[in-house]
Amino acid sequence: MCTVIDGRQVMVCDVSRDRVTAAVREHVGDAVRIETVHYEGTRYTCDDPASVEAFQSAVSRALGWPEGTFEATPGP
Repeated sequence: MCTVIDGRQVMVCDVSRDRVTAAVREHVGDAVRIETVHYEGTRYTCDDPASVEAFQSAVSRALGWPEGTFEATPGP
């Protein structure tokens, strides 16, 4: 399961990690920080405000989400 933390962060499960990493590296480059969070997945953070739209689009495409659906996942 993938969880959108906010407009510039997403937590991705191990199954999707390689696909998302390739997409963000190709479309956003070094503007994205990738961190392994043990027992939770991989967190992707877009540090460049000018690249947020490209980041959201790359993640959405990699995960098969429709464009424009990158919204924070409701918490508990």
